Amino acid sequence: MLECLTIASRADVAAARQQARAEALQAGLSAERAEDIAIVATELSTNIIKYAGTGRFLAQAVPQPDGVCLALVACDEGPGIENLDQMRQDQVSGGDSAGIGIGAIERLSDRADVVTSSSGTIWACAFDSADVKRPHGLDIAGLRLSHPTEQVCGDAWGTVAHRAGVRLVLADGMGHGETAAEAGQIMVNACLRRPVDTPKQRLLQLAEEMARSRGGVASLLDLEPDMQRVCYGNLGNISGFYLRQGAQKRLVSRDGFVGSPRARPMEEQMDLEPGDIFVLHSDGLRTIPPEVALRTTRHSALMIAALLLLDPGRHRRDDISVAVARWIPAG
Repeated sequence: MLECLTIASRADVAAARQQARAEALQAGLSAERAEDIAIVATELSTNIIKYAGTGRFLAQAVPQPDGVCLALVACDEGPGIENLDQMRQDQVSGGDSAGIGIGAIERLSDRADVVTSSSGTIWACAFDSADVKRPHGLDIAGLRLSHPTEQVCGDAWGTVAHRAGVRLVLADGMGHGETAAEAGQIMVNACLRRPVDTPKQRLLQLAEEMARSRGGVASLLDLEPDMQRVCYGNLGNISGFYLRQGAQKRLVSRDGFVGSPRARPMEEQMDLEPGDIFVLHSDGLRTIPPEVALRTTRHSALMIAALLLLDPGRHRRDDISVAVARWIPAG
């Protein structure tokens, strides 16, 4: 699901339920888990109608270093949930809905995060496949939306575990449509295939491999918690920053594109500290200022991605993607 479903009627609730179930099965989750996901989707979308009148819903597979999870994101611009603690009690439900209540939404989800205020509510719920692992205490998530006139997304992202930690990649195929989607996925797959190469080495090799293709731009992050180190590589206009101790620090990008014979990827190393949050996003999303980014720091990687992706004031008419990594050491 690469576009948000507008929720404004009971028919939309049924569509959200069906879409969530289909996405779960396609991602490889069990039929039993898919039914749990459908129940949560029904409750979230029904609550949108009950309390806000209209809103948006997104169901999307989210790769993990090992395994995959299914994300449900629901948002509205209603009055917010005033009595959230009371609503968390089972059997307290959003009116004419699935009847399970917010407490059961949180229990059925492997992780559920909610942000609510007088200007609206957003939920981000995650459901893991049986083989999900999150090595080194790294919380990783990403979301994407296709160009408004396309059914596929030219942006792609992915992650893989390796001996020292986790690699996170975000790529943007040049243009949009089928050929851009193919280029974006090729770049991500190639960057994940050899995590033993440094980000710069992989981007240099990738530039040669894609010399005759449409090409695109990409950024890589190698997060190595045991060594408390991050190695970052970039070629092209993928934006990035990290949040640490109440400050936003931007990652440098290098002009050029993957596939150009003149491509000169850049690489830099930096320390990794507990609580660090790293964000990569494509140019479909306008620059994220510190006052917006720093409001996200108390939340899960999935919620951070949702808060940034679903802010329509920051959208350009393009494919949009956000990938987030947060280090939360065990204990």
